[in-house]
Amino acid sequence: MHDGVKDHLREHVARQYLESPDFNGVAAAPLIDAVAEFPVDIEAVLAELVAEGVLYANFGHEMTNAHIIGFPHQSAADNLVEVQQRGGVRSAVLYPTRDTLAAMSAGDHYPGAPYSAALALGHAQLESVFFRADVLGRYRDDPRYDYTLDIGGEIRAREGTPHDTYLTTFSIGFDADKDNHEIVAGVPLRYLHDLSPAEQAYWKSFEHERQDWVLHPDWVRPHLMGEFPERVSPYTAVLMEMRLINDICGAIGYPSLFRNLYDGASRPTDYGYLIRPTKRELSNFIEQLNKLLIDNLDQKFFVRARIPLTEERRDGEGNTYQGQRGTMNMLIQWMECTVRHDPEGMVPSAVSILKEIRRARSNVAHTLRENEYDPSVWAEQRRFVVEAYLAGRTVRQLLQSHPKAPAVEVPEELDVPKVWPF
Repeated sequence: MHDGVKDHLREHVARQYLESPDFNGVAAAPLIDAVAEFPVDIEAVLAELVAEGVLYANFGHEMTNAHIIGFPHQSAADNLVEVQQRGGVRSAVLYPTRDTLAAMSAGDHYPGAPYSAALALGHAQLESVFFRADVLGRYRDDPRYDYTLDIGGEIRAREGTPHDTYLTTFSIGFDADKDNHEIVAGVPLRYLHDLSPAEQAYWKSFEHERQDWVLHPDWVRPHLMGEFPERVSPYTAVLMEMRLINDICGAIGYPSLFRNLYDGASRPTDYGYLIRPTKRELSNFIEQLNKLLIDNLDQKFFVRARIPLTEERRDGEGNTYQGQRGTMNMLIQWMECTVRHDPEGMVPSAVSILKEIRRARSNVAHTLRENEYDPSVWAEQRRFVVEAYLAGRTVRQLLQSHPKAPAVEVPEELDVPKVWPF
């Protein structure tokens, strides 16, 4: 009888786990009450099953929601201690252990869907799998997907797209070794489970040979810990600074410095972390910076700031004429005329990166772009985006010297600032 009861409880918990919509556990109290007619101490039998590593008792002691397994199980010995400290299993939610599910070949419930099968075999829902970042290329480069990528990302297939993809969130992943700048994509199993078997097979083919990457801390905070993010990425900070600059322009009676803003829904899909470390990808990113920060400048601002729009030039025959000045040169002149005290050399730094962006963009326009794989490209992109953010911050701080500028509130992320260096 005793062994029969144990088998019944084990099978009931495992069946409920596999048949539930989200691999949920079974609340112990109702289960105990439902089999109260059995002539054994059900709570004691359940404690035995925990001690034997057949069942797992989740009290919400590892994450708030006890009805899902967010993180890998404790050992059977540690879990039994937890049961004893809480006076029994009655307040727990029960799960089959990985050993129990493996013995049942539970993964066979999901043929061709490796990540769903992993959950069926008892892997934790927030256990992340890491992929080479180029797995994202299919979605980024196809307009039939709504795709975003920053510290975290999201992929949604539009109606009529061949691959029915709905990946609500994933994180950028990094190496704990700061000398390795490679970017990977990290996705918890629970979200991979939402993909069709065909899509899961596609992602499986991009699994990284290493699985010891670190999820971005400001993705972990809201998605795994229920906390607010601490900072913003430098990519987002550039766009925030542009909007703040235009807001300050309006407050001080100037035309907007930037003709267009690209935060929110207007953000370009290829503006963000590189998913392939190639010179072509870096060139595309630099071109984005050029479009955002240089080609996007509005001459009307410089007219109001009394910066000349033309300059004297000579043609090939030595004749002088008034030629149109570039907006970058006008911005540089405005910064150099506006600055009063710059001990840290922020204006020269801003001038340097703007000229480098323009120069790199011009070089690309006149050469064939190489598709050479070069891991150092990731570090180079970080330098470009961080220095571009600092250039935008310098422009904004110069505008803040105007007596009417304090009417515009500066977001804490930009005021402190709270911007990640990667």
